[in-house]
Formats: sequence, C-alpha cells, structure tokens
Amino acid sequence: MQDDLKNILSNAGGTTSQDQLFKYLKDQLAQVEKHDLERNAVDDAFDSDALDGLQDLKDQAKLELIVDSLNRDLKKRTSKKNELRDKMKLKTHWTLYFSIIIFLIIIVLVYIYLHRGIHV
Repeated sequence: MQDDLKNILSNAGGTTSQDQLFKYLKDQLAQVEKHDLERNAVDDAFDSDALDGLQDLKDQAKLELIVDSLNRDLKKRTSKKNELRDKMKLKTHWTLYFSIIIFLIIIVLVYIYLHRGIHV
C-alpha cells in the first residue's frame, strides 16, 4: 500500500489505524484483533463511524482509489488555504522602511540647516 494512503486518518483522533481498518474489511485480521477493533469501535464514535462507512461501501476494490482521491483533495484544499493565508500576511518591505528613514533624516538635516541659518 502506498504511503500516501496512510495520511487520511493520521490526525483523526481515533484509536484504530487505517491499516487495521483495511485489513478488517479484507478479512485479514485474526479473530482476537477483529474483536478488539469492534470493541474499540463501540467505545469510540469516530472509529464506529469509520467502520460503518467503510462497510457500507459497495465496491470494496475501489477503496484504495477513494482514499487516495480523498487525500489528494484534502491536500489541494489545504494548500489553497495556506497560499491564501500567505498572501494575506503583511510582508516587511525593507526598502520602504529604509526610504522613510532616509527621508526623515533629510528633513531633520534641512530643518537644522534652515534653523541655524536664521539665527546666524
């Protein structure tokens, strides 16, 4: 299985891993592991929903494709939000700051020159 397929449940908060769910659906778990997974699903609402949703899926063969598609869609959406967030950040414009400081220094120097020129 590709590593990209393991991203969808990495931060979900459930106690069951995605690999365990796939093995459960493919009937590759031992009876003890199946029982533990089902018991955890009863205790955890997220795991229960994930298990029910995956069992209701009509075409089990396309499961990996669906998960891959969900991961790509999730990555695309989060990257768009990150790009928008980066665009909204105020960027420091050092040339602008430097120009303002030079302009203020020139104004102060002109003021000092004119002020001294009047009192002489």
